[in-house]
Amino acid sequence: MVTKSDQDPTTERRSEAEYSLSRVCELAKQGYVRYGGRNVQRDIENLSYAPEDVQKCLQLLTDCHFHHAERYAPGGPWLDVYHVAYPGPMGVVDELYVKLKLDRDCILVVLASFHRERYQ
Repeated sequence: MVTKSDQDPTTERRSEAEYSLSRVCELAKQGYVRYGGRNVQRDIENLSYAPEDVQKCLQLLTDCHFHHAERYAPGGPWLDVYHVAYPGPMGVVDELYVKLKLDRDCILVVLASFHRERYQ
């Protein structure tokens, strides 16, 4: 079922994942992860995560971490959102918000968000 977001009525949400989690984990294990923009890269650097930390976090995702899928425009790509507690490199368990998609050929994980949870 697709619903409109309470915060932004142009954003659609649904409770089923768009992408195969086993494929996401497999690609992360092989290192096929790309950051979808400067904000993602900055957020990862602010966490002091190396690419290997990001890849390991993605490999450990399970269905219980899935929160919702969303897209910002009709016909646009769906993005799967995960909430996961991960022991980061600084010795602290980070409550992470991870938003991702697979590229068109399903050979690359593209991160749209990777940061600590931001509470309102």
